[in-house]
Amino acid sequence: MNQDMRSLLHHYETIPVHIGDITYPAPFEAEHWLLVIPSENLLEMMEETAEENDSFDATVQKNVAESESLTLADGLRRSIAWLLEYNELPAEYQPLEKLSTDQLYAAYRLLQESEEPLELLDEQMVTTERTLPVPDAHWAEYRQEDGAFWLKLPQGREYEAPVIIPMGGYNECPMPEVQSAILRHWQQQYGAYPIAVSDSTWIVRTDRLLQTDADALVVARQHVLFCPYVLENFDTLGEYASYLKQHDIWYFWWD
Repeated sequence: MNQDMRSLLHHYETIPVHIGDITYPAPFEAEHWLLVIPSENLLEMMEETAEENDSFDATVQKNVAESESLTLADGLRRSIAWLLEYNELPAEYQPLEKLSTDQLYAAYRLLQESEEPLELLDEQMVTTERTLPVPDAHWAEYRQEDGAFWLKLPQGREYEAPVIIPMGGYNECPMPEVQSAILRHWQQQYGAYPIAVSDSTWIVRTDRLLQTDADALVVARQHVLFCPYVLENFDTLGEYASYLKQHDIWYFWWD
């Protein structure tokens, strides 16, 4: 499957890598390379992508264009639609298409706390010593099915990675073009870009840490709408926001 995936990516530069040789940070300067952990699921999604418009590259360009048309609010709305569209919301949160990112989070929080106060969404900043995985040999070995390879991302458009390696569109995981739209905003605002992907995970690195509690909480709320699983390693949203001020690794995974 490694070679099959690389064959579909013939317009992109790829380099095979032995799992034991993977290091973090990646051994490249000035350019951003994505570590890809091949799997049958990823290959199947890429092959389905290739069939949509008779070629893989044509579908990539189509999905890039669609992602460029989406705002951050559009992307987060689609990310959390599985919850918001199937629960009754008060009139002030209707229609969903007109909600801002702050209103989307307020609606999400309302649903989560509808039964009882949800301590997990407590926003008090709490110092944390927790860390999240980085894409090194240990991380890759646990997930690999057929080795790995590096993929050179388009310079300045690293956020296109989810449509180049189309992971998503199942269960609660957003569609690739939605992921790309959200990553575009985070790259423009925070210097964030993807550095590794498997069939269930994106690892993102930011080239500058969030400086204020307010900024960290804003981003933490956005992360929760994009991928609610981000809080599984933290006791509260405030602790996660504190993590974002201390570390440059953002870790997203879907069950």
